[in-house]
Amino acid sequence: MKKFIGILVVVIFAFVGFSGKIEEIQKRGVLLVGQDPAYAPFYGINTSGERIGHDIAFAKILSDFLGVKVKFVITNWDGIIPALMTNKFDIILAAMTITPERALKVNFTIPYYQTGQALMYNSKKYPDGLSIKKINEMGKKAKIAVQLGSTGEIAARKFFPNASILTFETVDAAAYQIITKKADAIIFDDLYFGSLSKKYPSIKMYDELLTKENLGIAVKKDDIDLLLWLNTVIETLKTDGTLEQLKQKWIIDYSWDK
Repeated sequence: MKKFIGILVVVIFAFVGFSGKIEEIQKRGVLLVGQDPAYAPFYGINTSGERIGHDIAFAKILSDFLGVKVKFVITNWDGIIPALMTNKFDIILAAMTITPERALKVNFTIPYYQTGQALMYNSKKYPDGLSIKKINEMGKKAKIAVQLGSTGEIAARKFFPNASILTFETVDAAAYQIITKKADAIIFDDLYFGSLSKKYPSIKMYDELLTKENLGIAVKKDDIDLLLWLNTVIETLKTDGTLEQLKQKWIIDYSWDK
């Protein structure tokens, strides 16, 4: 691992020699990271009020390499890309799925994680299970909760064109609809199921993913130096096992219900 970190440090200093976004961040002394309020296990708040999670730890690694502090700028999800484009923060590190539509507005790094959209429901309402076929048979009577502007919303509209799609600012607000049986299902990243089902054991997930997606860090189109540097960091942290360690700690082992 020391060998890889050494290589990364050399790369960092190479980038510092050029004026650009990296130099701007280092002069400011703070890396500004855009996120929405919460999406466990990637980011959220613990009982002490501290912001924690996979992407929080990842952001702190990035800031350490740059020799600066990190500050999280909280923004509603549907406005997070416009906020990046108007310089509210330097990067979006918020479990964002890489899509062609988003890539028209921002540049994405190479993937740092892979996930997929899943159908989740309340087994107390559907003790025999709920499937894609069953929801489509329900037609307009089916109510599906999604986070506004998420790829879960895109998947819901694609796979269930006749269903009633209920949009919410946060994924937790969308999940509340199936917890309280006000909606039939929620469509969101499969990783969210782990933290949700720990709190509410009656919540189940359909065994087939609707989509498979890669997560990347988003930067402004003209911040090429930052993009290239982030790609180097991700590749290095994949190789030396750091990203796997973050996955084990925050996505597999950590209990979000404490």
